[in-house]
Amino acid sequence: MSPGTARSPVHRIIDALHGAVHGLGLGVPPLFVEKWGVAIHQALSSRAREFHTHQHVLDLTVDADPIETVAALYHDIVYVQVDLGVPPHYAEILTPLISGEKDGWRILPHAAVDPTARLVLDVFGHQAGQVLTPYNGLNELASGLVAAKEMEGVFSAEQQTALAACIEATIPFRPPEKLRLEARLSALGVGQEERTTMLRRATRLANNDVGNFADSDPARFLDNTWKLLPETNPTLHTPNTYTVTEYRVALQKMEGFLASLPAERVFRMQAGEPSPEEHRRRVDAAARNIALAVRYMRAKLYSTAVVEALAVESGGDAPIDLFMGGVGDLNGERMRRLEQFLPPLGTPPEPIDMVLQALLDGGRSSASGFDLSPSPMASFLHVTLGERVLMEGVMAAREWWAGRSTARVFLDAQPVHTTAAIARAGSCITDTRRELLEGIAARLDARKA
Repeated sequence: MSPGTARSPVHRIIDALHGAVHGLGLGVPPLFVEKWGVAIHQALSSRAREFHTHQHVLDLTVDADPIETVAALYHDIVYVQVDLGVPPHYAEILTPLISGEKDGWRILPHAAVDPTARLVLDVFGHQAGQVLTPYNGLNELASGLVAAKEMEGVFSAEQQTALAACIEATIPFRPPEKLRLEARLSALGVGQEERTTMLRRATRLANNDVGNFADSDPARFLDNTWKLLPETNPTLHTPNTYTVTEYRVALQKMEGFLASLPAERVFRMQAGEPSPEEHRRRVDAAARNIALAVRYMRAKLYSTAVVEALAVESGGDAPIDLFMGGVGDLNGERMRRLEQFLPPLGTPPEPIDMVLQALLDGGRSSASGFDLSPSPMASFLHVTLGERVLMEGVMAAREWWAGRSTARVFLDAQPVHTTAAIARAGSCITDTRRELLEGIAARLDARKA
């Protein structure tokens, strides 16, 4: 048997680190590089991670310079809301520097007197006593502290500053007034030429980190977006047990985030990196992808709202598998699914967007660990009702979710032929609620008379 050629993630991380320290002319013993690489690999190995994985950081090392490579490998090693704390093997580094509290993580006094940690704080613009959360730079600061302490005694002060600047720049989606890295580097005495180099490198890494927003294929963009759902919603970590409402809340949070995200905040241009033409191309692509993703999310939200309302009216919230059926095959046999019992597609009342329909019908570019890639029920509703009705339905569902309406009021306001059809299809899946779901379908049908 001939030997394989592919390298495992831990080997590739170690190789990337070795190439970086060699490129910087640093005489680091191989076992030191191995120790760093193994720790990075362990930090990125949480089962809860679907996007911020080994592959993501390794992708960022392609064509990167040595400091950018080290920053790429370290920039996501701390992700407290996904890993439910800091990686255990970095606790010795972080325990004297940050401490978890009820409302976030506090920067401890020792971080201001430790020379290496103080440098990182200065680059990030933080000080001892501040409380940070994952949504205002906690993960990036903690990752920067680990990277700097790991490189302590190996990197020069200038290299440490450049490393911290790269990781600071990966704090995403900030408004222009929050981008003060250049001023902080200047305050630290970094000269103009060195500062420009640091800013260009940091901007390149930051843009590459969110590069999927400019993907020319909307299915690939949605694929990466979908991988963030379980990372920000721990209930989705157990695919067979999360409830209809929990799934809807996860969708609603992501839809709300994307709907409020200006494309101009995704990418940045600084110190001549990138060219104005490339920056405009990325921003325009991000705007298209975000707009399409929001519409996709809302179509999914509407179909989920119908199932959630039927669940509430037939006995209460329960695992989504109970209503929709299982995912995948069981012992080689196709599993029974709700969409198998839906009627043939109707004629849409208006022309439909075939790009959106292709995403709902064909699915994202790859399967996820917690959900089907295609969206058969959203596809059915989009074709049968048209997008306008779906978007109006989402608005009505928001009234119910906000407590200003009820599941029954929402159901009664939706097109009868589709809601009754879904109730009947659900009765073929959920034996314990068959009579109740058939009764709901009959009640809805009576409204047509």
